[in-house]
Formats: sequence, C-alpha cells, structure tokens
Amino acid sequence: MIFIDSHIIIPRHWFPASARALVEWHIKNSGDFLMADPPLYFKSFVWAEYLIQLPLHIANAYAFLCGKKWGRMTGIIYGVHVATTMIPILADILTTDNPSRSTLLGIYVPYLLIPILIVARLLPYSDPFGAPVLSLSDKKNT
Repeated sequence: MIFIDSHIIIPRHWFPASARALVEWHIKNSGDFLMADPPLYFKSFVWAEYLIQLPLHIANAYAFLCGKKWGRMTGIIYGVHVATTMIPILADILTTDNPSRSTLLGIYVPYLLIPILIVARLLPYSDPFGAPVLSLSDKKNT
C-alpha cells in the first residue's frame, strides 16, 4: 500500500507512467473512493504512514532480526498507531453508499487485524524476540 498511497501526497508527474497506471487500475477495479478523491483526513494518514509508520516498520524489522528488546515498545507503538488510523477509514467505508464496500473491506481490514495481532503478540512478553535471527558478531568458517 505504501507505493500506491504515495500518489496521494507526491505529485503525479514524479511517478513513471506504469506506476500511475497501477494506481488507476487499483481505483477502477476496487472502487476505492478514498484513493480516487482522498479526504483531508486520509491524506494526513498517508503523511503519518511515511513519517511515523515507515520508520517504525524499519526499526521493528531491525529489532526482530537482531533480537533488540526495545523492539517490543516500537512494535506496540506501530501496531496501535496503524490500528487507530484504520478506524475512521473503515467507518468511512461502512457508512458510505458504495457498491464496492465488500471489496474495500477486503483490502483495508487486514490493515486493522494484522497490527492488532502484532500488539497482542508483543504485549505479554518483555523480550518477545528472544535470540537474534541475525548477528554480525557470529562469524562462521565455511
């Protein structure tokens, strides 16, 4: 979604024709009225996606791979932030008379459920990642 969402806040002419065509295809086939004519709140969520969620996502990937304990807190922040932004989006989809409602719910609901699962996985454990998946100090002779 990040690649598609960026078309809302970055001028269209900065994207190659194929990227613009992808967004147009998405809007046409999904009936995504939020992308076709984005309300101000949706634009602000896309900015938050780039300024808050993307850096947290990168930090969380690093924390997971390297077994960093601080990844628990950044993961919880990420999950709560994403889930919270989805509430008005889903409310808009549910309350707008749109024949593509079920398609849009299929696209957007996972962006609520997956962050909730992330938070549910991280909350009960003080060290949810355990041993690092990657370690730069491990040197194996092959």
